[in-house]
Amino acid sequence: MYIFYLFAAILLGILIIVHEVGHFFAARISGVRVERFSIGFGPRIASFVRGDTEYAISLIPLGGYVKMAGAEHVTDPTGAEPWTFVAKPIALRMFIVAAGPVMNFVWAVIVTTLVLMIAGSPTLGDPIIADVLPGSVGEQAGLVGGDLIVAVDDAEVGTWAEVYDALAGAEEEFTFGVVSKDSGERREVHVQLAVSDDPNGDPVVLGITPYIPSVIGGVMRGSPADRAGLRSGDRVVSVSGIAVSTWYELGDLIHERPLEETEVVWERDGVSMRAVIVPEEGEDQVNSETRKIGLIGIMRPWDTERLGPWHALTTGFAISVSTLSQIGQFIWGVVTRQVSSGQLGGPVRVVQMASESARWGGSYFFTFMAFLSLNLGFINLLPLPILDGGHLLLLLLEKLRRRTLTERQLLIWQQAGFAFFAVLMVFLLVRDLIGLR
Repeated sequence: MYIFYLFAAILLGILIIVHEVGHFFAARISGVRVERFSIGFGPRIASFVRGDTEYAISLIPLGGYVKMAGAEHVTDPTGAEPWTFVAKPIALRMFIVAAGPVMNFVWAVIVTTLVLMIAGSPTLGDPIIADVLPGSVGEQAGLVGGDLIVAVDDAEVGTWAEVYDALAGAEEEFTFGVVSKDSGERREVHVQLAVSDDPNGDPVVLGITPYIPSVIGGVMRGSPADRAGLRSGDRVVSVSGIAVSTWYELGDLIHERPLEETEVVWERDGVSMRAVIVPEEGEDQVNSETRKIGLIGIMRPWDTERLGPWHALTTGFAISVSTLSQIGQFIWGVVTRQVSSGQLGGPVRVVQMASESARWGGSYFFTFMAFLSLNLGFINLLPLPILDGGHLLLLLLEKLRRRTLTERQLLIWQQAGFAFFAVLMVFLLVRDLIGLR
């Protein structure tokens, strides 16, 4: 399965190119001469010159850079030529520096939009209730497992997405139109909303669980399920002799058996099949605590809806903004110690996640690319040395102080940045390697 690490390298290479292209075109637009555009660091493997710019591929594929004329003389702009970086107004220099991370954000929106147009947006399908939590609002209203929701007030609904959209605009009281599983008769169920105090939870608490059948929606290439012969569309009927009919039952039984021989029985086109599968050991975060779980490399079934260009673009933008907000909250949680730093991933973990996304298929690979692009853009804007955000901070200080830093001040800033990131990278790398054992 080493071929999928090649996909991870391609993914990272694309994001590096996207980031540097942002700097490159911003510099060209601003009239700054670009001396070298390099993918990778260190000795050059191959290069060619076009115009004033050398385009190169370098040995160490862990980044890239755009070398602009005059960028190394930021402490002494005296006599700088007009086409150099340091000769430009501070506003233009900030535009050039910020263009890399901004290009990562734009790329994430573009990729997400294309995924929504080509692969479609996943939905849960028919709004069938699997279970109703005892004592919940749903139980008090008279909802029962197996009910099919067909209307919210006067709005007819056919998917869970439509149910959630209708609930978003619902008043404190509303009416579900439901069809009973047993009798097939339609009835009206009046519901009194309960509002959650959890800012990260659902605003409407009904205590109902969507019905998701124990059907395989996708199989990771090279996973235990793939090696056992499970395929998308198979319906799992039992795990270790225990009958299952919903995805939750299937998942719970697999999660309970990391590294244990587990008999799985499934049906395909009316034919019963079985295999003994040993779930791999994985981790799950529950209330900031990590627990070991069994994983066999299967995915829940999804219906998909392809979106039109404008709908896909607006949805892709909304998803990207929401993801950026979550990234910011996560990093702030790590800084304030509200979130465990153990959830941070280093370079090895990033490559592992990228290769896993490729094993799930094209749409997941590109979705992860968009997610990682947003992460790179966000992290690069942090006001830390050697990052674009650190450069922006220096330019802002220059604007406020009306003078540049001295060579000694700049050297201390850069050395502090290199030392910090060297320690951080070694820490993350060691922890990633220990986690692989």
